[in-house]
Amino acid sequence: MTYEPLNPGEIVRSRAGRDRGRAFVILKRIDEDYVLLVDGGLRTLERPKKKKRRHLSKASEARMELKDNLVNADFRKFLSAEGFQNDRNE
Repeated sequence: MTYEPLNPGEIVRSRAGRDRGRAFVILKRIDEDYVLLVDGGLRTLERPKKKKRRHLSKASEARMELKDNLVNADFRKFLSAEGFQNDRNE
């Protein structure tokens, strides 16, 4: 099954799993089926979430520019500015 391609920097929502409904930024595409996700709170740059593409849906047309010197707070601020509120302790 083919899905719309998801690229690093895009905002997605989890459609399955214990993190369902949570917003993430795609950090990296691993292959055709998997991506690494961060939100700066529960899933940090040090501990990104590996998730199947089919369990995600694109949540916004906004795209974050991924630079080398980003920190977790940058992801939290970006998601918040785009209207996505994740509880850091969820």
